[in-house]
Amino acid sequence: MTEFNKPTQEEDWGASAEKQLAALKRSTRATTEDAVVRAAHKVMAEFNDTESRSSVKQEIVRMAQSRETRLNMDRNKVIEEVAQHIEKLAGFGQDTVSSFAIYIREMKK
Repeated sequence: MTEFNKPTQEEDWGASAEKQLAALKRSTRATTEDAVVRAAHKVMAEFNDTESRSSVKQEIVRMAQSRETRLNMDRNKVIEEVAQHIEKLAGFGQDTVSSFAIYIREMKK
C-alpha cells in the first residue's frame, strides 16, 4: 500500500465518531419514543381513574335519588293510611274530620 491509500488515524476517528453519533441518535430516538409511550399510558391511566370515580359518583347520586324516591313513596303510604284512619273518627263532626284528613294528605311529597 502506498501512503495515499492508507487510511489515516484521523479518518478512523472520524468514521468511529460517525458510528457513535448514529448509535447515540438511535438510542435517543428509542428512549424518547419509550418516554412518550410511558407518558401516554400514564395519562390514559389517570383518565380511566377519573372516569371510574365519576361513574362511582354518578351511581351514588342515582342510588341516593332512588332511596329518596322509595322513602317518599313509603312516607306517602303511611300518610294516606293515617288520613284514612282519621276519616273513621267519630268524636268530631264530618267537616272537622275531613279537614284533618286533607291537612294530613297535604303532607305527602
